[in-house]
Amino acid sequence: MKQKLFRSLLLLTMGSVLLVVALFAWLSVHYITNDSYQSLKREAALLLETDEDGRITVKQLHRVQLADRVTLLDPNGRVLFDNYTNGEALDNHLQREEVQQALVQGEGFASRKSDTLGKDILYYAVVLADGNILRLARTNAAVFQQAHLFAGYIAVVLLLILGGAFIAARSITRRALQPLERLDLEQPDANKDVYPELEPIVERFAQQQAALNREMRRYKSKKQELKAVTNNMDEGMLFLDTQWNVASLNKSAIKFFGKDKEELLHKNILELMEGEDIRRLLQQMELVGKGRLIINRGNTYYQCNGSRIADKGFVLLIMDVTERTASEKLRREFSANVSHELKTPLQSVLGYSEIMLSGLVKPEDGPRFLQKIYDEARNLLRLIDDIMKLSKLDELNHDMLEEFSLVEVAQSAVRRLQDKARSVKVELVLENNIAGAASILGIASLMEEIFFNLLDNGIKYNREGGRVNLSLSETENKYVAKITDTGMGIAAAELPHIFERFYRVDRSRHKAIEGTGLGLSIVKHGVLFHGGTVRVNSTVGQGTEFILKFPKMRACIQDSSQDM
Repeated sequence: MKQKLFRSLLLLTMGSVLLVVALFAWLSVHYITNDSYQSLKREAALLLETDEDGRITVKQLHRVQLADRVTLLDPNGRVLFDNYTNGEALDNHLQREEVQQALVQGEGFASRKSDTLGKDILYYAVVLADGNILRLARTNAAVFQQAHLFAGYIAVVLLLILGGAFIAARSITRRALQPLERLDLEQPDANKDVYPELEPIVERFAQQQAALNREMRRYKSKKQELKAVTNNMDEGMLFLDTQWNVASLNKSAIKFFGKDKEELLHKNILELMEGEDIRRLLQQMELVGKGRLIINRGNTYYQCNGSRIADKGFVLLIMDVTERTASEKLRREFSANVSHELKTPLQSVLGYSEIMLSGLVKPEDGPRFLQKIYDEARNLLRLIDDIMKLSKLDELNHDMLEEFSLVEVAQSAVRRLQDKARSVKVELVLENNIAGAASILGIASLMEEIFFNLLDNGIKYNREGGRVNLSLSETENKYVAKITDTGMGIAAAELPHIFERFYRVDRSRHKAIEGTGLGLSIVKHGVLFHGGTVRVNSTVGQGTEFILKFPKMRACIQDSSQDM
């Protein structure tokens, strides 16, 4: 403000001085010009005094020695004499401004650039007694020569005035702002010797200061409340600045990172939570304004909810959602598995139905197609029932048990998959080395599902021209079922996991093969439910062998929940 006031005063003074100087210069030039006109008029009068009749001849003009230009014109404007050039070579001057003015008023004045001399000229013309016109001219250079005499004095005076204006502006600015500089805006009531004009402003400052103090006390109270709430939250809360640096965080967030608070503050969140997922979350928060991410640490799952706070930064909320995530995951995977398991029989039913509806089935093939539809529909209902039973395997009920033939179940599973095997050019073979029906106690549909899943996997993960073999044999106390294939095989590192629910072998190798990863889990649970064991041997590129062993007619089924 001080500099602004000083500059304003100085510029105002300089502008005033320059305006006065410009006006003085204009008046000086105007005065000198008028003086030059009068000088030319006096010279013309002196020339006319040489003749009593007020006339002058060319011969007389030849004898006159003047620095100014002298021209004599006849009444028609023809040049009779010119002391600067040959008059006869000049144009007619009748239409010149000063000549026309002289013809009307007796004398005339004009200022313009001369065509003959190429300079700015002052002209004076007067009509003589004989009708001729005498004209005198003088260049403007003479006028400015006189003005230059004053220019040096004017410059010195101007510099003195400007210097004085500079000193005066500084002094006025300092004295004017001294009372303002002494104002205490933090304690407006303590100000004394204030300009009367400023008293309303000072009073307003005092009111605003009191209001600000009240708001600050309220803000501190709210801040303490917020701190108490956030520090007692189970969720971790972080406030990030616009550069993703941690501005503040609560106790739960400190516990989540497992570091001291000082180690976390002002650190970039990408240094604390590495990974492409968290980077995408931050980008989503910045572009959309909010985002969500599920991350896991060991067996614990956390949900990160992020939101943008206008242009102030971001808030990140970290919640432990392990139980909820596990529950949702099981629900989603179970639903997906149900869809997968129901898809095959439903597709068969729909396929045969569409063929029959299109009229492409011969009359003699109709019963066979209807039988296929019936079998698949029955298998579908049985599968639905089995899935419902499988969901209750942890709560075994002996009412579910029945006696059935292991051989018949194996044959049924093979029949169901023969068409599929032929369509992909895989040989499906059943080798029965058991004498008799091989009766065991359990659930026939669940046992068939065990064989179906293993054989189906053997077909799906096989090569063209490959082979899937189901071999049944027995020992003294057990029935043994071996399912071998010539397929892709399973890597040794993945063998411990293949029976986990929803686990699928290296998805990058089998992108085109459908599956939910529940089939082998059903196999494991089904085998354990029947008191059996399952072992797998596999070599990548050569094939896989599953060895199932079941007790012969056990009166008591092992509680599968103990083994699972």
